Amino acid sequence: MSTTAPIADPRLPLTLRNGSATFLIALASLMMANLAPFIMTALGGLGFDVVASGNVLTWALLASAVVGLATARLASGRARRPLAMAGLALAVIAFGAAALAPAPSVAVAGLIIGGAGVGAAISTSGAAIAALRNPNRVSATSGLVNRVLITLVLGVIPIIGITQGSVFGALALISLVGLALAVWLPDSPEHAEPVDVTSSLQIAEPRRITAAGIAVLLVFPLWGTSEDAIWTMAPVLGDAVGLGEQPLGFTLSLAAAGGILGMLVVTIFGNRIGRAAPLTAALVLGGALKVWIGFAEDPALLAALIVGVNTIYAFAFTLFLATAAGLDARGRWSGPLLGAYLVGSSFAPLIGGAFIEWFGVPVFSLLMGLVSFIVIVPTILIARVSVGAERALTRSRTAETAEPICA
Repeated sequence: MSTTAPIADPRLPLTLRNGSATFLIALASLMMANLAPFIMTALGGLGFDVVASGNVLTWALLASAVVGLATARLASGRARRPLAMAGLALAVIAFGAAALAPAPSVAVAGLIIGGAGVGAAISTSGAAIAALRNPNRVSATSGLVNRVLITLVLGVIPIIGITQGSVFGALALISLVGLALAVWLPDSPEHAEPVDVTSSLQIAEPRRITAAGIAVLLVFPLWGTSEDAIWTMAPVLGDAVGLGEQPLGFTLSLAAAGGILGMLVVTIFGNRIGRAAPLTAALVLGGALKVWIGFAEDPALLAALIVGVNTIYAFAFTLFLATAAGLDARGRWSGPLLGAYLVGSSFAPLIGGAFIEWFGVPVFSLLMGLVSFIVIVPTILIARVSVGAERALTRSRTAETAEPICA
């Protein structure tokens, strides 16, 4: 007599080692984007005007995005750790040179090359998240660690002084920490897509998983660009209603705290809240708030709306990443996701500025809000495939050979 026994979930449990590596490398991959205002200031100190500084930063972010996308396939396989080490080692050297070089041209080259280096961190950390159990909770925990440490760095650098050395040196130091922890990145599972069980279960056929993966790489950056356009245009929106520089700074701090709250909700509830329903609610509410921003005439109301939009953004961002991770435990879709996001994010300031100049604030906010509503249907379909694929992999994967019980 023989039977088949279910194989345990191929995803690994979250531990201090694999969690530290995954989360800190994710921090290194996104730190350049989070330090964008300080980078602009540091480049200004080197003699670049606002336009030139913005162009340099855009090229550096694009370098990260392109490398992140190009290395996603390697990051989902056995080359994950060597790839992370090579990219972060390059980032440490390049950012270090940018921090110490007296010549502006060397600093610019170091920033762009360093951006390319952390592009490898983008793909490897995104793929590593998919290798850990409960993608909702792991993605949210990564976001929480990211937000808390970014808040700390953003608080320390101004105390030291926003200079070439402090800003680019911080990028080099964080890349060095990621490099030291890269050896603990979780391995890619050998079996990660429920190809052989989905046909009978009708949960998520392989073609549907591939279609959902491609779709999330298109939907997520589109939605993210609309969110980042609101965020980067916050000073312009504040000026329109008389929200001063100091109140705006306080508003942005509250918005960052709201983002932590949004991620904390996902961390606490994990996979129990699902993906399709909470993402739909977040897109509807977030879209409505973005539209409302364009018609707010009171500074206090605008501040509250900015805080609300960023809180919902962080919640949805986490679930989008979990959705991509749920499609394939090797990280075939979560690996390139942040790289795709950065492509759109790089152009958010240009898009936001152009739309406000061409159409005015109300139409700009209306267009950004409509993006959230447009992506609702594809997001629901993607999320359902993600949950189905994860359940098929966790609960329905059977042993390839029968295991004898008794004779």
